[in-house]
Amino acid sequence: MVQVTRNFQSEAPLHVHAREVLLDAIDQGWSDPGKLSQSAARARILQGEALESISSHLKVPVDCLEVIGEGNLANHYAISGLLKNEFGFIHSAIDRKDVHAIARTQSHTTQLNVDLNGHIISTDQATEREIVLALQGGNIETGVIQPLADIARRFPHASIALDFTSCGPRLPLPELWASASFDATSWQGPSGIAFFAVGKQARWTNPLPHVDNTRAPRSYSLPLLLASSVALDAWIQEEISESSRLRLLSARVRKTIADSVSDCDIAGDLDSSMSHKTSISFLYVHGEELLRCLETKGFSVDSGSACTSANLQPSHVLAAMGVLTHGNIRITLHHGVSSEDVEALTQAIIESVAELRSQ
Repeated sequence: MVQVTRNFQSEAPLHVHAREVLLDAIDQGWSDPGKLSQSAARARILQGEALESISSHLKVPVDCLEVIGEGNLANHYAISGLLKNEFGFIHSAIDRKDVHAIARTQSHTTQLNVDLNGHIISTDQATEREIVLALQGGNIETGVIQPLADIARRFPHASIALDFTSCGPRLPLPELWASASFDATSWQGPSGIAFFAVGKQARWTNPLPHVDNTRAPRSYSLPLLLASSVALDAWIQEEISESSRLRLLSARVRKTIADSVSDCDIAGDLDSSMSHKTSISFLYVHGEELLRCLETKGFSVDSGSACTSANLQPSHVLAAMGVLTHGNIRITLHHGVSSEDVEALTQAIIESVAELRSQ
């Protein structure tokens, strides 16, 4: 078995402080906060402190924030809670596939195309229907950031459901939004827990069958919530300096590979993308083979193209942007990664592409 020594995947390694608090939280926060015991009271205090801290960092009121134990459901709650049968639904061609799945259930949908840099090409939609607009902050595959405030102004009467599951607090919320979804992994928190927020004036209703006024199931793990809070605290403290450093490293990766490898496409412009993500596609190379080749050299990366038997289609994101979908890899640089490791990864990519093309 190959030992993967350096991880450049999209799901961040759990922040060291979060690992420590997770172990402590199992002892301190195991009790059900809804009970009446002393341990439950302690758990309630920890729960409240964690929610206050997270809401403060995400810039949403704590009474608007809900916790979801299944990360993939956060965006579903944010969108589906706004939709009604007669509403129009607008989304972009590069939204997550679960957004496309929601669109297939609606009678009145519009898909917005994107340009070569992944930015939405939209026109004002003249309609008498009420509209729900699914709007992505940063793309998980390419890191492309949408001009949120500009797009929101083009749809002044739409209820906007923001997908911030990939960018988290890296981007400020636009002034106009009705709901928003977040995932703890975007700030190197634990997987298996996510969040959605409902704007105070939003006409949002629980999209699942329910018998009371609760907006979401309360079946999430309290230890994971506490770990998410601590990870976010630590991530925020590091992000100002790390974002600039990671942007320089990403720029170096892009330039070195573009100068060294022919027939490759780098998705999106770094100036309008998240600093830590780079998506590169190589002609005459199979993505799965490139992933395996890099793994033998000690690097673990992701792919936006088909690389599993369950998904035999190329990336719909790259296809919508009009860039090469063949032989894609996705590099995500997390806080603390060294410049030496990034340089070694870059050289490993160049060597691996040359090896595979020569076969």
